[in-house]
Amino acid sequence: MDTKILEKVGLTKNESIVYLTLLRLGTSKTGDILNGSGLNSGKIYEILGSLKVKGLVSESIMNNIRFFSAAPPSQILGWLDIKKEEIATDEEIIRKELPQLEMLRKEGVKEVKSVTYTGFRGFKTAVEEAFSALEEGDEILGMGITSKKDRKFNDFWLRFGEERVRRKIQAKNLFSERSGFMSSYEKIRLTENRVLQGITPVTVDVFGKDKVLVFNYSEPTSCIVIYDENTATSFRNFFYQLWKIAKK
Repeated sequence: MDTKILEKVGLTKNESIVYLTLLRLGTSKTGDILNGSGLNSGKIYEILGSLKVKGLVSESIMNNIRFFSAAPPSQILGWLDIKKEEIATDEEIIRKELPQLEMLRKEGVKEVKSVTYTGFRGFKTAVEEAFSALEEGDEILGMGITSKKDRKFNDFWLRFGEERVRRKIQAKNLFSERSGFMSSYEKIRLTENRVLQGITPVTVDVFGKDKVLVFNYSEPTSCIVIYDENTATSFRNFFYQLWKIAKK
């Protein structure tokens, strides 16, 4: 059996090898385990000790010799149940501490000029964090918006538009081309859209008074968030210059 199956549920490679060896050999001395597993003797007791803690190996002494046995494979499910309980407890602890952790991060962000996020998850984090700081009456200005990207990004922006309306945040968007995505976006309230063909190969959003988000949807996907009021003002002025010449 491939050790990767056991590694996926949290055992180390060596723990997986020793457990499978014991299943195959039955109750065994350490020397037999080493011969059957091909591992060196340096960490065998450490590995066996870890498996004992997980409830996957038991130890007995006969004639002053230590023997080890593998627990039934069904015990792996019991160990996973314990892990779930531990994760649930850890999650509860972290949730209680999140406000304090967020305060610490926000204090640090004030000192940061820009932050780069990568991947779809990073993209979502960047947008949601920038959005969380907006207040009713603020606006989001987007330029270089295109449908020519992975569909999950377009789907995200449509869902985001609904949340933006709920928060009563106005948006103005400069699209690089007319598309079904633009048509869908025009159905969202508190939104104005215009077209300026091929405006930019990246998308630039101004969130409120002091944040600029630069999106590169090509692989590897990235988002640069600039925390600076002067930069946001410059891009806002640039946006409105383009807004005047864009087509409705």
